[in-house]
Amino acid sequence: MSETVRLMERAGKPAAQRRQGLVPVVIYGAGSESLSFSADAKTIDTILGKNPRAVLKAELPASGTKDVIINEVQRQPLTKKLLHIDFHVIDMKAELDTKVALHFTGTPAGVKGGGVQTVELHELDIRTLPDKLESVLEVDVSALEIGDHLLVSDLPKHEGWEVLTDPETLVVKIAPPAVVDEPAAEEEGAAEPAAAEEAAEGTEA
Repeated sequence: MSETVRLMERAGKPAAQRRQGLVPVVIYGAGSESLSFSADAKTIDTILGKNPRAVLKAELPASGTKDVIINEVQRQPLTKKLLHIDFHVIDMKAELDTKVALHFTGTPAGVKGGGVQTVELHELDIRTLPDKLESVLEVDVSALEIGDHLLVSDLPKHEGWEVLTDPETLVVKIAPPAVVDEPAAEEEGAAEPAAAEEAAEGTEA
């Protein structure tokens, strides 16, 4: 069931709205004109924490509701306080292009053996109907050994999704343990006999 976000007529400057716990909102798309409103910042933050790609019901003042997704989020760089939100109106019967986050589960066998897990891809580009959207795609990496990797083509298939990311794109790999050279120790060891040799020559002289 879609969560409802109540939008309010925008009154005053953006800074004043933020001080009141509101965040400026723009809603557009699907043939609708661009409209400006305000929304409760805590409500938006809660939604973003649960599922930033959820389909929402935006309740417009005296205009009914529209199906929307959050298209853009602007935050203050230091405090992370919400500055602005863009809602994109969608047609629930039309496919849309979006992204889904990859969530890696399990500890790779190779990591337990000293290997290093490196994630190369964090999001997957997909095309799907709005009611097929998910917040994440779970990827089990527990069976990966040192030297193993996963490509996009290896990821779990999800009904109703068309994957747009190149199937040959590297997602995650398990590299061998890093080998640490100790040249300083070797040079020091080589220098000791040389110094002793020089000392011996000096004594003979």
